[in-house]
Amino acid sequence: METATTLAIIILFIAVLILIYYYLQATNHLLYQKIHMKASDISTKIEQEEHVSDLSGKFSDFSEKVKDKVQDDDADDEERISKTDQISNKIDQFINEQSEQVIEDWDLATNKDLDEIIDKFNLFEDDFNSYKKSNDLRVEDLEKRVNSIDAKINAIENEDE
Repeated sequence: METATTLAIIILFIAVLILIYYYLQATNHLLYQKIHMKASDISTKIEQEEHVSDLSGKFSDFSEKVKDKVQDDDADDEERISKTDQISNKIDQFINEQSEQVIEDWDLATNKDLDEIIDKFNLFEDDFNSYKKSNDLRVEDLEKRVNSIDAKINAIENEDE
């Protein structure tokens, strides 16, 4: 696979994981509750450790230094933002260009495919309903004939007695 295809697959996989997480969160699923409870327990235990509090102080000092550095480099920020926009645009362009290939490679269904299946199902359902009606009419006709024959047989038997 090409690097771009691999990147697209990774992005799609991460998006699916995020969607699953938010689905579990929105539905207040038991699995989400367990994950949340374990994560809060772990974060509580980590906060109680001494070296973590020292580390958080060091991080805050470091973050102050980084903020000062970033404020000094406003021109660099604009350049970083433009690079980020360029990367984002390239990813969007790649997805637009390669989406049909990914759909074909992974045998994914599109809205067009689903619409075709629904149309075929509707045609099948219409055909089935018309067959059912015509079959019901034939059965009714056969029942009338059988009843007529039974009536004639009964009439013949009654004449013989």
